[in-house]
Amino acid sequence: MSSCSPMISCEEAFGMVDARTPVACVGVESLPVRRAAGRVLARDQVSCVDLPPFNKSAMDGFAISEGDLSEQYRVIETIAAGQVGQQSLTAGTCVKVMTGAAVPSETGCVIRIEDVEERDGRIRVLSREGVSNICQRAEDVKRGETVLRCGTLLGPLEVSNLVSCGVSEVEVFRKVRVAVISTGDEIVDDARLLGPGKIMNSNGPLLAGLCEESCLEVVGNQTVADDKGAITDALRTALSRADIVALSGGVSVGEFDFVLDAIAGVGLDVNFTRVAVKPGKPTTYASAPDKAVFGLPGNPVAVYLMFHLFVHRAACLMSGRSCDRGLTLALAGDFKRRKTERAAFVPCRLTDDGCVEEVVYHGSAHLAALMQADGFFIVPVTVAELRNGERVTFVPTARRWS
Repeated sequence: MSSCSPMISCEEAFGMVDARTPVACVGVESLPVRRAAGRVLARDQVSCVDLPPFNKSAMDGFAISEGDLSEQYRVIETIAAGQVGQQSLTAGTCVKVMTGAAVPSETGCVIRIEDVEERDGRIRVLSREGVSNICQRAEDVKRGETVLRCGTLLGPLEVSNLVSCGVSEVEVFRKVRVAVISTGDEIVDDARLLGPGKIMNSNGPLLAGLCEESCLEVVGNQTVADDKGAITDALRTALSRADIVALSGGVSVGEFDFVLDAIAGVGLDVNFTRVAVKPGKPTTYASAPDKAVFGLPGNPVAVYLMFHLFVHRAACLMSGRSCDRGLTLALAGDFKRRKTERAAFVPCRLTDDGCVEEVVYHGSAHLAALMQADGFFIVPVTVAELRNGERVTFVPTARRWS
């Protein structure tokens, strides 16, 4: 049985993941931008057009020429959005324009439709705002301007912006491939197999679902008994298919914990096996030149947290994406604990006034508590008490923060 390495701080563990995970290693491909949601940009993207592409009216109204302060105007044309006007503005004339329509080149301002009286092809001005009501060409984005940087995760908003900028195809990183292995004689995947000493395998679907939420490709999700040979074989097969392998359970030094032996058996470099965090102390990270393997604890809250802290971080590095998401917020209520040798990550929700509040939580097996939580606040090493109103680091993990 493999021995454990010394316990290291969470910051040291982050440093090891950052230093020993292969960066932007998954390869690049070109995709139509409309099919690129969930991918990470491999190149900066510049706009192919000016936005707006022409001077346009910000509202329904009447375009008049620069400096023309007449009280009445003759309407010489109406321009709808998508049309191009044919008439030129002169003193005492105006063009009726709809929102988004291109205005004549002589236009100095657009008078709102509600600020005029229109009758028999003429208008009388009732009020002038003193603003142009014109969206100027290129005031939002200039042609050739960088609109999105390499490493940006594309979502609906990013894709829409690229389409608006005339971008039709983008270079993106291939999705990071993750294989999930749940270990343990006690876990079953079918409720009909539940019996004395058996529990449902919640970690497998939890990890697979978290991967999918994080735009990672799940290439395997299997359950393996507490058997050294079986775990080693499963790990070897997973490494042939995946960039990251996430195992749950079997990472401690008990008589039936074989994950560390399996990691050693496939020739990976073990970077750490214990982290000073609660929950999640026996988290293990091993690597190869183009692979990352995480041995996660068996309790589901620890699996959930360690995924967000370490697995997600490695996946971001592999696809060239930034992943820092911590916020500093005020704590709602007092917090106390007895043991202080590890940093505690405490499940919490956001209050209506922007503070973080501890949720009812019975320990690292209490998976249901996470349904009430928006994330975790951190209690640093050596800190036993936090007072109401103190500033804490909040790590968002709920789906709406993804």
